Amino acid sequence: IDYLESVSASLDIARNEEDLTQIKEELRESGFVRKRNPRDKKPKITSVPFHYVSSDGYQIYVGKNNLQNEELTFKFASGNDLWFHAKGIPGSHVILFTEGQEPSKEELFEAAAIAAWHSKGSSSENVPVDYTRVKYVKKPAGSKPGMVIFTHNKTLYVDPALPGPDHTAEK
Repeated sequence: IDYLESVSASLDIARNEEDLTQIKEELRESGFVRKRNPRDKKPKITSVPFHYVSSDGYQIYVGKNNLQNEELTFKFASGNDLWFHAKGIPGSHVILFTEGQEPSKEELFEAAAIAAWHSKGSSSENVPVDYTRVKYVKKPAGSKPGMVIFTHNKTLYVDPALPGPDHTAEK
C-alpha cells in the first residue's frame, strides 16, 4: 500500500506524457502492469527531475517518480549531499547538492519546503521533513523502487513552498 501511495503521489506531480510513460514503466517492472510483448519496442523515456537553484546558488533536484527518486539518490548524488523527504507520507526524494560545503540553515529550510511541496502534504502547513546525508540512505534488499530506510536524520517543520521564479531552473 505504501508503494502504491508513492505511485499516486508521482501521478499527482506528473506534468507531461514522458512523466506518465516512466511511471507506467515502473509499474511494469514492479509487476503491477502486464509486461509488453517481447517484440514491442521499449519506450524511450525522456522525463527529467525537477531542478531548482537555492537562494545561495545550490542545486536542488526533485524526483518526479520512484525510478527518478532512486536514480537521484543512489546514482546522481554523492554521499555528503543532503537527502530530504516528507516524514511519514508519500513524496519525492529531494537532493541538495552541497559541493562539499555546509549549507546554511536557510538552505536547509528551502530544500525542506520543496520536499514538502512535492509530497502528499503539499496542502498542509507545518509539514515535518526528514533530512540526512545521502550516505545514510539505503535501499532494503528486494524493496520496490523508491522505498528506502535512513539513519542519522533530523526533522524540520516547514510550510510547503517552491523557490521564487528567480530560483527555478526547471527544463
